Amino acid sequence: MLAAILLAAAASVGTCDFAAAQTVVNDVNAHRSVVHETQLVVDPQLTAVAMDRAADLIRRHYFGHVSPDGTTALDALRIRSYSYSYAGENLAEAQTATAAEVALWNSPEHRDNMLERHYGRIGVAVLRMPDQGDLIVQIFSD
Repeated sequence: MLAAILLAAAASVGTCDFAAAQTVVNDVNAHRSVVHETQLVVDPQLTAVAMDRAADLIRRHYFGHVSPDGTTALDALRIRSYSYSYAGENLAEAQTATAAEVALWNSPEHRDNMLERHYGRIGVAVLRMPDQGDLIVQIFSD
């Protein structure tokens, strides 16, 4: 059911790639294992926020943690009454999801976010945009 909702939300802005999203989650957890951090669990609510954020970035033609109307991923969590003490967001855009993910790992701030010890849950969206490449949105919470 959630997959059908997410596909409908993404249809107007790109193609949702669930396999690539799972690959991103697996990669984050592999890196977390190396540094002896707990594995992140995929959270459907965080995944929905990631999909909404990705669709908004494409639909409104911006790339940043703050939307043109001043809202953020944290606002999206609050609107959904999602309870958290720690939360964060990573964004990446490149020709492929793999290249976007490499860019995230090569950025100290994004790397720190993926390895943050307070996080226990993750939601990932990967949107494939015709002639534009791939967009990754990662949402984290405790």
